[in-house]
Amino acid sequence: MDELAAAFLDARGEAAVPDVLPALTRVLDEALAVGRQAWPAVEVDTLVWARMLGALGPKPLDPARPLGSLLVADHYVAFACGNGNPAAVAACDAILVREAGFAATGTRMHASIRDEAIQIVRELLLSPRPGRAPAIKDYAARGPLRSWIRVAVSREMIRLAKAQNRSEPLEEHLIAAPGISDPVLEELKAKYRAELATAFRAALEELPPRERTLLRYQLIDNLTIDEIGAIYRVHRATAARWIQKIREELVDTTRAAMAKALGVDTEEAASIVRLVQSQLEVSVIRHLGPPSSG
Repeated sequence: MDELAAAFLDARGEAAVPDVLPALTRVLDEALAVGRQAWPAVEVDTLVWARMLGALGPKPLDPARPLGSLLVADHYVAFACGNGNPAAVAACDAILVREAGFAATGTRMHASIRDEAIQIVRELLLSPRPGRAPAIKDYAARGPLRSWIRVAVSREMIRLAKAQNRSEPLEEHLIAAPGISDPVLEELKAKYRAELATAFRAALEELPPRERTLLRYQLIDNLTIDEIGAIYRVHRATAARWIQKIREELVDTTRAAMAKALGVDTEEAASIVRLVQSQLEVSVIRHLGPPSSG
């Protein structure tokens, strides 16, 4: 018996029927040729792929159409991507970026939302995590891969837009929040509010889309470390390390921007910077919370 046909039938738990084998072998050979022609740089384990097609194919087996309406070329590249083939990952990432662009244009989404959505969906669909396969392995080839990816990224853009609409900007959320009960520091914060806001904006703009999203998840959406880890399909300790790193980067970058804006050429200016930065650190740490909490 042909190896591809044997793998296909084994995945279905079906015995080989002599009259069906020639047609099944021909269909599987043609499917492999279609996949390779569509994605010549992509390689798959052909027997494992045949088993996957067997699991997805219609039941009971239709000898005339054993694969039913499965889109084999799309499944070929998605399967390879899910198994870490570099060329397939790059191809699926290109589809993601293109479809996100189409979706953002059609819904007039801001570029920042589009970019955040791309990063989140990229992590979920294309990136392997300990103990969890990339979600693109869930693609069942019932419809075009590009449409499947567009739905995923469109949903994420809508979710991000809704979250943004019901929330104030991140920098205002941090600056306006109460910190420590010190009238002197509160006065300094009020006096240098514009500089502080500018420094925050500069620091936030330097954060990659994923880090801004993580920050918003915890600050605006009030998600716990466990919930953030679940979104990205990582252990809570990994999510906690991400939040810790973002907190440190945000404080350090804002400190540098404040020093540049106010100047430290005099002892008085240096003192002001230190005091405002002390308030800043209290505010950021208070709102980001201990990264291991949740």
